[in-house]
Amino acid sequence: MEPVAPPLAKLIKATPSAGGFRREKTLLRWPGQPAPEPGRSDTIVTDRPHVSEASSLVGLGTYQLESGYSYFHDSNAGVTSEGHSLGEPLLRLGVFAEWFELRLADSYLMERTRGPVNGNERIRGFDDLYLGAKLGLTLQDGYLPEMAIFPQMRLPIGHDGFTAGEVLPGYLFAYSWAINDWLELECNNQANRRIDEVDHTYVELIQTANFEVTLTDRLGSFYEFLLFTPTGAIAQPTEYYFHTGIVYLITPNVQFDAHVGFGLNEAAADLAFTGVGLSFRN
Repeated sequence: MEPVAPPLAKLIKATPSAGGFRREKTLLRWPGQPAPEPGRSDTIVTDRPHVSEASSLVGLGTYQLESGYSYFHDSNAGVTSEGHSLGEPLLRLGVFAEWFELRLADSYLMERTRGPVNGNERIRGFDDLYLGAKLGLTLQDGYLPEMAIFPQMRLPIGHDGFTAGEVLPGYLFAYSWAINDWLELECNNQANRRIDEVDHTYVELIQTANFEVTLTDRLGSFYEFLLFTPTGAIAQPTEYYFHTGIVYLITPNVQFDAHVGFGLNEAAADLAFTGVGLSFRN
């Protein structure tokens, strides 16, 4: 890849063009790739309901709010666990440049565990705050993917039953290909610091592969495979999931979604990532 030249000038000053001023959409270009036109997509593009984050950005001057509800259920060795994630607000702000996006998220969580040892336990409260950014690296050029990178962290402000008690940094690398007019493949690699049930620190690696299918101008579906691999953990096992759902454009700037996820191995929750959502952009 070659950097957009001259890099410093491109970051602090727009380049004159016939239509006024041009702002670079990405930090880099593939060799020989022409400069893309500025501006945002015709319709809202969200990072939900799939776990895979999109490699596209909202665009400079745009704010987008994505929200929803998710349900989790698992039964193992006589212990039944239920979880509810309420609100799930993700605020995405296009600031500073076309290639930069600021991200804030949190959820109100409710968990219930029933079993022969602990009886009936309930916990509710806010999760730790997610703070991150998305930096657009490249746009797709043939077989070369669209790419973005997310520096991110969780800040320990949540309820005692949910907080990690310390800052948990990490990163996400997103890359995708529009295969044709109706099919897109989105992939993510993540590495995040985590703390397991015995207060042992480890690194959680996440790999996703998400196939997005356009059914009509307003309706789409997705089919996603997820792998959560704890590296260096004592009490946390590897988990595999299949996740699918639909998205519907109510207007070009408003999207509804519904989705369901299933665990594919014994360690994974029986039912996960299941719920509905609504997203808006200005």
